[in-house]
Amino acid sequence: MKDDDSDHPEFSKTEARRIQERRAYRHAERRRRARRNRTITIALAVAVIVLAIILSPVGPLKGVLYSRSGGKKETVAASDERTTRSARKVTSSNSTTPSAPVRVEKKSNTTPPAIGIVVDDTGNVTDKLPLWTAIDAPLCFSVMPYPPLSQQLAEQLFNSGYVIMMHVPTDNAPPNSFAGTGQLATGMDRAAVFSTLDSDVSKVPHVTGMNNHMGGRGCDQLDLMTYEVEWAKSKGLFVVDSKSSVSSKVTKACLALGLPERNNEVFIDHQNDPAYIRGAMRQLADLARKNGTAIGICHWHRPNTATVVGEMIQTLKAEGIHFAFARDITN
Repeated sequence: MKDDDSDHPEFSKTEARRIQERRAYRHAERRRRARRNRTITIALAVAVIVLAIILSPVGPLKGVLYSRSGGKKETVAASDERTTRSARKVTSSNSTTPSAPVRVEKKSNTTPPAIGIVVDDTGNVTDKLPLWTAIDAPLCFSVMPYPPLSQQLAEQLFNSGYVIMMHVPTDNAPPNSFAGTGQLATGMDRAAVFSTLDSDVSKVPHVTGMNNHMGGRGCDQLDLMTYEVEWAKSKGLFVVDSKSSVSSKVTKACLALGLPERNNEVFIDHQNDPAYIRGAMRQLADLARKNGTAIGICHWHRPNTATVVGEMIQTLKAEGIHFAFARDITN
């Protein structure tokens, strides 16, 4: 008969102890694994937190990781701010200050037959300004240096596209020898002429040419006119001989100093009668047809001049006569 120890009391105690030990072991193992997992989880969490701090914009690597991109962002932001400020400034400026008109010079057509017109004595009155600026033609306005309206008129006429000259007062024969403040007078030496003209030109903006006002005596003096033309040449100005007298030496001085001949050939408004002015304009047209060019002088303030000259310019243009700045032609 086979022995069976399962019912033996000693065997039962031993087996029970073993089962209890195995259970205790398994329970202890589960606790160890739980502790290990908690430790690993905590370690990973700490590592992630540390890494996040290290890589953040406030971490120890911020100078390496964020200096370039951050600088770029800052630069772009600063640029945007400057652009915004500039836009606000421009908008504000545009809303309060109108932009200055762009100057467009009148078209100068030197194709023969061509006429150049100089308007003398500009500077004393403003009532004629709208009449003159209504004329769409290349006129030269010769402005007196010292009348109170000279600078204002020179600016307005220049901005309207016309050419500005200086109308230099020059002495007459006695008893009416005084031609105006800033005049050239017989007997002046070179230094006095240069000093006087320097003062005169400071009173007239945008000057590119000159001619003489009156000057029945002064223009006849070759030395005086030589000094005047020498000064004009040094300033790059063109010169028109007004032909204030039949003995004027302006052209002679110009040719001696290498400047071209520009002579007044017709005083357009020697009389105020409109018919006379129309006839003088016809005379200029005939000279232009004959010689290729012609230069005439009229006067700013005379009652019928602006209206009739403007009318005749349109009439002569329709007949094939061209108009140019006196600056651009010679005779």
